[in-house]
Amino acid sequence: MSSPSPSLDLSSPDLYHHWTDDVVRFQDLDLLGHVNNVAFCVYAESGRVRFAEDVWPGSTDGSGIGWTIVKLTVNFRAQAHYPGAVRIGTALRRLGRSSIELVQAMYIGERCFGTTESVIVWTDVKAGAALPLPESLREAAQPYLIPAE
Repeated sequence: MSSPSPSLDLSSPDLYHHWTDDVVRFQDLDLLGHVNNVAFCVYAESGRVRFAEDVWPGSTDGSGIGWTIVKLTVNFRAQAHYPGAVRIGTALRRLGRSSIELVQAMYIGERCFGTTESVIVWTDVKAGAALPLPESLREAAQPYLIPAE
């Protein structure tokens, strides 16, 4: 799988056409009052799951056929604090045979405080096996695909 090229600015809100809202919870803080690393992953999950459900409803319920996350890379860009409204932008970097690569950015106000890159695989959950992406799923995901550079 390819990673975004150095010229792709993951912190640019113009890159994203799918948005999810979340909030900074008091429990998200470390001892210094900063949003902790686990919370970054939770915000990314909120955006990733909402994206997956909007593209293919029912795909994250854990039964039958659906998405399995196999890779998550988190980039910490700035401190974030409580309280705060978080906006998570999600875009599709690549459509593979049985997986998609997502990129995300997390904002409080206009400031990007984190970005992520993830890979999710279309899976037969009970068999634990990857499946080819259905053509109808590819079509549903197409509007979120970042244009080739």
